[in-house]
Amino acid sequence: MIFKKILVISSLCIVVSLRGAVHETKAYAPKLPNEIVQALKCCDAKTISKYFNSSVELIFSESQGVYGKSQAEQILKTFFNNNASANGKFNYNELHASDKDNTQYFIGELHGKVLYRVYIYMKDQRIHQMRIESND
Repeated sequence: MIFKKILVISSLCIVVSLRGAVHETKAYAPKLPNEIVQALKCCDAKTISKYFNSSVELIFSESQGVYGKSQAEQILKTFFNNNASANGKFNYNELHASDKDNTQYFIGELHGKVLYRVYIYMKDQRIHQMRIESND
């Protein structure tokens, strides 16, 4: 009888601890800061550049490089001007986000003149890499 009680109590402890572990993994799902999401939608390179690291790698289908904040802002502004939809905006949808060791990685879609896939790598709330590629 005592063995049966111990077995039941042990089983309950395992279930409770597993339930807590599952809860912890679902508790934090990183999100791209709303200010960046809104800036992507409104073609606001200036707001996005506030999140740039002192140097940022920008990768587009036709070019890539590592730039200082102000130069990267101008390059992103040019991209927005050349590729936004007819109303001068984009529609952004987040597809995936992950977080490990204080770094975040976001994958999304920008709908402008065509569909673009956007990859953003952030560390310490700073964008270190931004990749925008046409989904053609």
